[in-house]
Amino acid sequence: MFDETNKYKTKGHFFYKPGDDFAVVTKDVPSICGVYYIFRLAAGRIQLVHIGKSGSVFQNGAFESRPLFGENYQKTQKFFEKKCKAEKIDALDIYWFVTMDKNHRDIPSYVEGLLMQKHFELYGKLPLWNESF
Repeated sequence: MFDETNKYKTKGHFFYKPGDDFAVVTKDVPSICGVYYIFRLAAGRIQLVHIGKSGSVFQNGAFESRPLFGENYQKTQKFFEKKCKAEKIDALDIYWFVTMDKNHRDIPSYVEGLLMQKHFELYGKLPLWNESF
């Protein structure tokens, strides 16, 4: 969807359906800095609902690497289950991209900002689940 992510070679996507074990569906997602975006599939429609990032870069150039979808899988799963029920979502299609590795040194917040700006330019608002930026 976003040309800005084409350069990242460490990337992937997975589907999450209500009742899935989030730790299982994300088992192949590396625990490293990056960005992700989430589409909801509901009532035959597809909509981008969230753009996010994981990891931070500190003043000294070191970076904190965290799992792209948080360290508490149960908390994330509860959040997704709640959203799926409230919004009658059939599935979530989640795309992820590693932005800091041996080939790239792109700060996740920067890339998240690029994606958010692109979405804002196209639609005049943020994705549904992004309350602010």
